[in-house]
Amino acid sequence: MVENKNFDLDKKVTVRNIAPWHVAFPNIEDRGDTTFAPNGTTRVRRDEIIAQIQRGNKLFGLDEFGSHATLYIEDEETRKFLEFDSEDGKRKQNVLTPEKAKEWFALKSFKSFEKHIRENVITRAEKQYLLTLIEELKINEYDKISFCQEYCQFTLR
Repeated sequence: MVENKNFDLDKKVTVRNIAPWHVAFPNIEDRGDTTFAPNGTTRVRRDEIIAQIQRGNKLFGLDEFGSHATLYIEDEETRKFLEFDSEDGKRKQNVLTPEKAKEWFALKSFKSFEKHIRENVITRAEKQYLLTLIEELKINEYDKISFCQEYCQFTLR
């Protein structure tokens, strides 16, 4: 973690659940649980997020960079403190976003598209979120959508 004396651990930041199901974890720093509605957001104190990550809560990512997270920390300052994103912008947390999905669907080569999907959409939550993004972004490319449904093992509604 990046050393920062002005970093307020008590500040609440928005955390987004990309999964279309409820997600929760027992709090470490406080009593009770933190619960996230399907595809919803919840405000969580930074110290709780840090404690969860230090204890290995995989909802915040599968690696030390927070990649493939089901719970995405929307606060850039918190992501940088956790070293999920680098200060120089050279390393970014590998998280599925609408912008990334648009980029992948804009690729001309189907092989390149397939490679990006296979390398970047790993977890069950990411797979379901990709199909949700296809609907939300109103993507209309039959071959690519068919591949995504087969790869994700889910179907569009």
